[in-house]
Amino acid sequence: MLRRCILVLFIVLGVSQSIDAQLRIIPRERIDSVTDPRLSSDSSVICFETKHIVAETMNEDDAPRPFIFRFSNVGTKDIAISRLVSTCSCLSASVDRKSVAPGETAEIKAIYNPKGHPGKFERRIFVYTEDYKEPSAVLRLTVAVENGADLSGLWPVQMGTIRLRRSEVSFDQKKKGVEKLRFINLSGSPLKLQCETAFLPECLEFKTVPEVVPDGETGEIVISYDPEQPERHNVMKVMLKGLGISPSRSTLTVKLEP
Repeated sequence: MLRRCILVLFIVLGVSQSIDAQLRIIPRERIDSVTDPRLSSDSSVICFETKHIVAETMNEDDAPRPFIFRFSNVGTKDIAISRLVSTCSCLSASVDRKSVAPGETAEIKAIYNPKGHPGKFERRIFVYTEDYKEPSAVLRLTVAVENGADLSGLWPVQMGTIRLRRSEVSFDQKKKGVEKLRFINLSGSPLKLQCETAFLPECLEFKTVPEVVPDGETGEIVISYDPEQPERHNVMKVMLKGLGISPSRSTLTVKLEP
């Protein structure tokens, strides 16, 4: 019995050491170096009118919009802008002059393309000058982009007055489970999405979160599966109602995997 306990102890210690060996603790300083990096020693001589622009709300269908960050050289020698790095491909940046003499001003033009980027974000531009590994300035652009008219990319499945990212879920046929289907309400009014409960298999439950989704907002269809309930099939259908289309075009598919 004692030998067995000792053996178990060695196994546990071995697993623990193996896990510890695989875990990497990222220092706080390294995280900060990405989100809020240390600036170069010449950062004090680059004086920006503003380093943070909050843009007016855009639509995904809008043309790319320019934003200007003006700065001055308040030092005693020339400043050479070597590179500009943005945190997203949707944001490009350029400077109107590579070298700025003492007392002179220059502009960094940032162009934001909202196409394919709906939502609220903060994008950043890192400004580097010659001979420095650290950025000399970090510029911020806060944007809010509404969904465009073409929702086929983000919401490829259309069912009448709603669009979904997918229309099919699957469960392990032996285990309880919950799956969520995100959708957007395009009906023009608040929507309480429901299903045809008369045709809903007993092993499935249906609800939406929130129960009522405002026009233009998103919600989630939540489907729960209980293998202990009867009426289980490898493929089951959940028919939505109130979408103004036929049942065959407003049906979600639920599959049970062995």
